[in-house]
Amino acid sequence: MATVFVSEQRPTGGCDRWFGRTVRDIARPMVAASIGAAALLGISGCEAPERKLQPAAPLVAPYAANLVVAPFGNDSGVVIRPDQQASISDKLVAALNGVTGWQAVPLNRTLEAMRQSGLDEIRTLDDARSILRIVGGEGIVVGTITEWNPYDPPRFGANILLVADEQEVQAAFESRRLTGRTGEGGSATGGPARTLTDVVAIFDATNHAVRGRVREYAKSNDDITDGFDPPERYYLMVFDHWLDFAAAELVSTLVDRETVRVGQAAVAEPAVR
Repeated sequence: MATVFVSEQRPTGGCDRWFGRTVRDIARPMVAASIGAAALLGISGCEAPERKLQPAAPLVAPYAANLVVAPFGNDSGVVIRPDQQASISDKLVAALNGVTGWQAVPLNRTLEAMRQSGLDEIRTLDDARSILRIVGGEGIVVGTITEWNPYDPPRFGANILLVADEQEVQAAFESRRLTGRTGEGGSATGGPARTLTDVVAIFDATNHAVRGRVREYAKSNDDITDGFDPPERYYLMVFDHWLDFAAAELVSTLVDRETVRVGQAAVAEPAVR
């Protein structure tokens, strides 16, 4: 069950009820008539301005790849329900699937591969390579929850690592095809898996910079947050929605850092030769 925070109350019934109550309460008929006329003419300003969706710029990966998301570990020091902990991985899968060029394997396939390998979590790079071989992916994202506060103001922290065989992702980069593969069957991954990129982040609603980012995120999801004013309250009020924002931010940062890393590797390659 999502945790709901106390929110500001808005008058129920809208402007019509407000004007009706005001007219009834005023004794002098002429004043009441004037207020009623103002309501009809829209002078009151109670009509909400039209809000338009401001879509965010699409995220584009630097190479095509199928990615696996491992279940998040918990280093927050707080007891988290298993379903809540699993939801973080699911949200990361959804955010990765929103990136052009990347396809994320459903979490249940990863869990099944872990059961086949006798693993309850990914502890080593060898574990990561084993899961990649079974599932058939080019990289695996391993995450740990470091902060967990579902109360007002919400706070969530996580570390994520992109682990992969460098030759696999480099080959995907050189192909310059943003189509991705189906992920069916075994992967050719056989080289040494290593951490390529890591992201460490804390999303604290008391931080003004974080509030600014969630405000921009809310603007790009105005079709979802319609009715909340300001729209970022949709994410501040319900912790599960706050985690949607956090997952999107983690993936956005991962894409940015991986793009920089791949670009630097491409520049350095001629010098090595």
